[in-house]
Amino acid sequence: MAVNAELQGVLDALNEPRLLVRSDYTVAYANKAFRRRFGIKSFEGRRCHELVFHDFECCSLCNRDCPMERAARSGRVERVIEREFVPGGERFIEIETVPVTAADGNPVYFMERIRVRDDEASLSLREGVVAESPASRRVVEAVGRVAATDLPVLFCGPGGSGKSGFARMLHENSRRAVNALVKLDCASLTDERFEAELLGHIGRIGRPDEGRVGGLATQPGGTLYFDEIAVLSPGLQRRLLMLLESGLVREAGSAQSVALDWRIVCSTSAPDPDELARSGALRPDLWLRLSVARIDVPPLCERVEDLDELSRILLKHIAGHDVGPLSQKALDVLRRRAWPGNIRELECTLAHAYLRAAGRKILPADLEDPHSDKPRPTAAPRAASSPEVLLAFEAGWSGSRAALARRLGLSERTLYRRLREARAKEN
Repeated sequence: MAVNAELQGVLDALNEPRLLVRSDYTVAYANKAFRRRFGIKSFEGRRCHELVFHDFECCSLCNRDCPMERAARSGRVERVIEREFVPGGERFIEIETVPVTAADGNPVYFMERIRVRDDEASLSLREGVVAESPASRRVVEAVGRVAATDLPVLFCGPGGSGKSGFARMLHENSRRAVNALVKLDCASLTDERFEAELLGHIGRIGRPDEGRVGGLATQPGGTLYFDEIAVLSPGLQRRLLMLLESGLVREAGSAQSVALDWRIVCSTSAPDPDELARSGALRPDLWLRLSVARIDVPPLCERVEDLDELSRILLKHIAGHDVGPLSQKALDVLRRRAWPGNIRELECTLAHAYLRAAGRKILPADLEDPHSDKPRPTAAPRAASSPEVLLAFEAGWSGSRAALARRLGLSERTLYRRLREARAKEN
């Protein structure tokens, strides 16, 4: 069946790549956006899997999830994300298939929207994650290595360093991106709330006989993010371990388990994550499971190359529109700080500066804190190894000595020794 000129015109007017596919997988029409994006000139007689994946076998025979076959069975819109290896790395292709039915309800065509997740629209999914610095690029590379798997992931890093942003990036580049990312605050998580979130609430008001209603177990599997895993109670740690090992969750006092097909991602701001199991804050067997795919997020003071782009993104969020980059002098002010509060502190500083500027360009003076008489600590140079320099820097440091040692790339023992040397010289 040939596609009429009117329908061709409608498809060509769309900016996103679209295919109109027959039930035998042959392409009835490929719009201009598709031909331009994939470099296709002729589509006559070719099949969708050949044009998109360069395979002559259909997706189901190539161990891929075919959205068209799913849409034919369900009669609804179906979405999948496929991982494909390409020269220089890999890419993720999102395919959304819509059945186009005749008057009798049977599908005549399947319209597929194809999005390669390296285009401008996909980059917006990473907003808030900046990887200009070598330290941030290492985190992004680590996320890329585990994104296509279903392994549980543990993000470790100081508070405010952007762990949630990297967790979202992990979710958006996984096969589960078409489903939800749900974040649970472990500090407020009780057994009752754990069961309500995963298994559903107990009936409606006044109707407890209905059993549990809703819950993540009844929804398509997305990503379940446990924030600050170290404060989870021992009982909930045991239940989380069962979920990781078996994919099952059980209501307290019940013999029946429910399958939960959600990927588990956790985070901790503990200064020394390796101490969590040794101190008893985390079960050793749970720590073992989570540390298989551990990703360390560095503090902002180790990512000064990210400050320019991070400031632009945060100011855009604060102002509601793009206010452009900061001046070089303003950036120099930001680069001289140690940022013990990391990205969270940077956001608060920029919000305060935006209010002070009142519509004009932000000046270096706007970035100073008028409520603090104590000067902010400045970032010590990496080569600042002399005891005198370390002693002077410690005087303006508001964090712990362990954090100061990490900031300077020293062991705590070396830091203590050099500080003792400096004090001995003073005396």
